[in-house]
This record gives sequence, structure tokens and C-alpha cells, in this order.
Amino acid sequence: MNKKKIFLGFLITLVLILIGFGGYKYYQNYEDTKFENKNWLSRHIDLVENKDGVYEVNTDEDISIFNLVYQDVIENKINDLKSSGDYSLENPLIIYNPYGTGNQSYYIYLGEDYDNLSYTISTNGYDSYTHGLGDSKEYQLIGFIPGETNNLKICSDDVTFEAKINTPDTKADVDLKLEEIDGDSSEDLSDGLYTVLGHDKNYEANVYLYDNNGILRNELVLNDYRADRIIFDGEYMYYPYESRGIIKVNSLGKIEQIYDLGKYRMHHDMILDGNKLVILVDEVGADTKEDVIISLNLDNGEINDIIDMKKLLPELYEKATLPDDDKTLDWLHLNSLTLKGDDLILSSRELSTIIYLTNYETDPSIKYLLTDESMLEGTSYGDLLYEKDSDFISNAGQHAVTYIKGDSDSEYYLIMFNNNYGSIVTRPDFEWTNYPDVGSYEEGETSYFYKYKINEDNKTYDLEDSLEIPYSSIVSSVQIYNNNLVVGSGMDNSFGEYDANGDLIKEFKYGAKKYAYRVFKYSFENWFN
Repeated sequence: MNKKKIFLGFLITLVLILIGFGGYKYYQNYEDTKFENKNWLSRHIDLVENKDGVYEVNTDEDISIFNLVYQDVIENKINDLKSSGDYSLENPLIIYNPYGTGNQSYYIYLGEDYDNLSYTISTNGYDSYTHGLGDSKEYQLIGFIPGETNNLKICSDDVTFEAKINTPDTKADVDLKLEEIDGDSSEDLSDGLYTVLGHDKNYEANVYLYDNNGILRNELVLNDYRADRIIFDGEYMYYPYESRGIIKVNSLGKIEQIYDLGKYRMHHDMILDGNKLVILVDEVGADTKEDVIISLNLDNGEINDIIDMKKLLPELYEKATLPDDDKTLDWLHLNSLTLKGDDLILSSRELSTIIYLTNYETDPSIKYLLTDESMLEGTSYGDLLYEKDSDFISNAGQHAVTYIKGDSDSEYYLIMFNNNYGSIVTRPDFEWTNYPDVGSYEEGETSYFYKYKINEDNKTYDLEDSLEIPYSSIVSSVQIYNNNLVVGSGMDNSFGEYDANGDLIKEFKYGAKKYAYRVFKYSFENWFN
């Protein structure tokens, strides 16, 4: 009898343990999956109207915006509001940053189409911001000053709407208004927004957009990365939100797709080629870094490994040595890529070399190299080196190499930020004697905008144009934008815009403990049209 009781007690205890374990596993699974559950998210997210008549996202949970289910739930709640009210320009639906991607943006729904729409934001202490709007019923409006009362005016041919909107303050330690320095040029600045990428850090850095008056007009939210470039394709934007992830964002700020890079970690640059992104990456856990290129199919998310530079430049790879304080060999340090037809042109900062690759997808091979001949000593790559047409100092530590179309397929231009920086840590015995006045990490007299003219028929190149720009040993960019030159000198904490003659129109200085990685200018017309 006692044995039966003991056995029964044991069974009951075992059942209770199993029930408890099952309950724990169920709860754990519930916690792990609730953010992917549309019904759960719908119950924990509301769009609530504030005292200004503006709706805001309200939730009692810490929910990441980088979640497609979350994005769909927000869109459904917006659609519910649209269908529940009689909205017009006189009575618009306004929602503060509903998708979470732009901290100084508002979604607005007008209910119907209006002709010749434009809007203006006026804020005490700041220049106003005005932009035209295309033919639509809904928009993402930007330009609101964080932590301030902004006066919004939207006008059509015969209707005007005005409202005072209190925009939430920014959590970012960035300037709301930059210091401006006028140049000698009387030319106008190009239309668009200066896009500051990697402000003060590589990770956990949002993207900050400044207008031509140096005023912060939007903040693009990232998760754990600096972004490197924004790719525009119709109404969509593509940009990295973390080192292993890229998002596709529509004109209203909604994330429509999230791409996972898997075992690869992005760095420095990416470009659009048809329906795919070509991306500079590290392979996580590899012995080398910043020497691999992949492509990402935007239709199905498929990743293809296309180029391992160790296979294309093995002699230069073998010449490199690992510094004592490093764990991963950075022998090449690719920092930009630009597309010319089916070919890629790469920039290697570590080797101060520009590399032209033919047939990059199918059968990549090196067509030519642009560098000082001393960089190739001890290798068999001298035959790949194009000759200079005149006497000039080679690029050193260059960034943002960009292809510019010329008179023919074989005669074209390459522009770059020539940092004039002499460092090659994986080859410490390299002599910089062919690079007079080259700078160090902390100090240098000047960097340069360089424009090379390439002649593939003659296998030569020449320095077509050169312009002194503020010195930056690393982190820098140049861009031809609407016939002007936009320059970002990261270590100088500045960016500026120059006219077609190379005269400075205006320079902007920003506060930073370190630097900004790049500054490009974009129109962001997808938001307004």
C-alpha cells in the first residue's frame, strides 16, 4: 500500500513537473514570438490624438520598428483612421512619425487631390523651410524643428491650412543649426539636403539631414549602424539599418522589406545594379576583412558571393603582415565601389590603389590598377599599371572614387577625395618617398579633389582637375551634384559645396567628438512626389 502511494506521488510530481516545464516553454515561445503576432501587436499599439490634434503612436511595450509585422499593423491603423473621418486639406489627418523611420517627419492625409500644393514650416529662431508637393492624397512631410513649436502651412490654389505643431525633442547629440562660412562664389547652392552619414561613430549613429541654411530637417532612424549610402529607386530608398541588414523604405516612411546579410557584415559602400545591390562586406569570423564583395537580389533576398580579392591580388595579400594589436588582417581595406557597365571600379585605402575589375559577376579579372609604381614593388602586377600622361603625385588613402561618363566607352573620368594620407599598417616598411607632403592620421596640410581622365586605348591616365580641400586623413567623400561639387571632410568636421569653377559657395562646420563618415546631397524627391 505504501509503495503504491509512493509511486502515485511520484507520478503526480512528474506530471506537475512536465506541466510546469511545458508551461514555461509555452511562455518562452509566447515571449519570443509575440512581436511577430499581428493580433498581439494590434492590441498593444494605438494611434492616439494629442492636444494639437496630431496623432502619435502609443504602446506599452518596447517594440522595434524594424519588424515588418509592426509596419503592417501601423499601416492598418492608419487606414482605419483614414476611413473613419472626413479628411481634406481644411481638415487633414496628421500623424507624427508613424512608421518610426524619421524623427522629424509627419504623415499627412488630405482625402483628395489638390493642385499646386506646397508647404512651409516656420519656427522662431530658424529660417523657414518650403517645398512643393506632387499629385497625391498623402505625404511624408519633413523639416520640423525638434523640441520646438512649428507653424505648418499647406497651400493649394484656393485652400490654405495652418496649424501649430509641437515636435518631440531629439535624443541625439547633434547640432540643430550648423556654423556657416561663406565662400567667394556667388553661385547658388544646389537644391537638396546634405545627408550626414556616420556622425561621430560607426555604430548606433542615425542619419542627419541638413538644408542649405545648415538646419537639421530630418533624422533617419537606424538600429546599430551608421549607414554608408542611400540608394534611391523610384519611390523607394534602400539603406543599411544595421551592419547585417538593409531596409527598403517607401515614400511615406514605411519599411516594406528587410534584407538579412547572413554571415556577412557590411562596410563602407554599396551600389545599385539593376535588381540587385552590390555590397562591400566582411565575412564574419574570417581571418581577413574588407576584401569581399557580394550581391543582394532585391526581388528574393538571395545573396551571391561574387568576389574575394585575395584570389585576384594574391601577391599583395601575401606581402601584408598582421599588426600586433589586430586580430583580423585588413590588407586591402576597400572603401568604395562604382559601376561602369558590367565592370566595377574599387578603391583600396590601405594600398592607395584604384582597381578596375571586368565582368565582375561572371568572370572577374583585373584590367588595370591606378597607383604609384612603388606600391607594386616585389609583385608581378606592374604590367597592370596605367602610365601617367603628366607629372603629378598619386592618390594616397583615397575615398569615394566615382565613375563619370566621358566621350567614349574607353575615355572617361574618375573623381575621388584624395586624402593625401600616408599609412599602410600591414606593410610598415613601405616608404612614402614618392608622396611628398603626405599627411598623418592627426595632421596634414591639405587633401584634394582629384579628377582623373582615363584612356583605356592608350593605357594611360592624367590629372584633369585638382582642388585643395580641408584635410581629412580618413572618413571623407566627394560628389558631383547638379554641376556642383559636394565635399565631406570628416576629420575637419566640415562639409562644403563648390561651384563648377572650384570656388567655395558655402562651408558648414558641425560639432563632433570625432567625425562624420560621409556627406552626400540628395533631393529626396520621393518624399514630395
